[in-house]
Amino acid sequence: MATIPLNEIVSRSITDEQFILSQSSDKAAFEFYVLSLKGINSYFFIENLFVKDNIGNAKNCLYKIGMTNAYYHEVYNGEIFNVLDTFVYPVLAGSQTLIDRYLAYTKTQHEDSFSTFFGKGIQCIWRKDNEGLARCVTGLEKWVGGEWEKSYSGIVTSFKGFLNKDVQSITNGINEMLAKHNEQNQPSIIKDYINVEAAAIAKLAIENGYALEGTNRLVPYSLLRSAPNEQYVGYSFFDENN
Repeated sequence: MATIPLNEIVSRSITDEQFILSQSSDKAAFEFYVLSLKGINSYFFIENLFVKDNIGNAKNCLYKIGMTNAYYHEVYNGEIFNVLDTFVYPVLAGSQTLIDRYLAYTKTQHEDSFSTFFGKGIQCIWRKDNEGLARCVTGLEKWVGGEWEKSYSGIVTSFKGFLNKDVQSITNGINEMLAKHNEQNQPSIIKDYINVEAAAIAKLAIENGYALEGTNRLVPYSLLRSAPNEQYVGYSFFDENN
């Protein structure tokens, strides 16, 4: 478990957020701060969902994470496919506008990587593109024995379940992810509450009509089965890129 209480982390994050936003008018300086909003909103998400039980606010925090990554990609030519969890945030936020934005991304500096195949695999599931998803599975299988990639082998199992329309394989993959949870790369406070990759796969399955059953605390089904927010509110600096 995290050694610093969540309420202290959230309190610090409020101050940090205010400072970072104060830098947004200086584009050169802001480049070095903007991605910190991802971690800040991860803490706000945890507080809203698991402490305050406010699903709407929690999903808006996920939206802000997704938009922060999108902004960095579009404004600073950042690598959108390079971090494994990048595509989970539009999935979990549920904003169709954000999903459509992520569907348009193709550019990557690392075409042949586990993270890229995961992100592009999510795009294929959104599009119901089985041929593309099959290529992503082949790519993932090539890397799944790697030093850190092996702890995410459940992604391959679940993606094969989508290909074969096999809910049991999707479920097995989610469970495989959860069994390796402590070996995966997430900040400790996040790992205390949720497995974001497993949760995203579960949400994709639910959205595709699969009846998943699960009680693991790391997959918050109340969030996954909730309707999209009527409105999502991002930071004002997003407006310039819309």
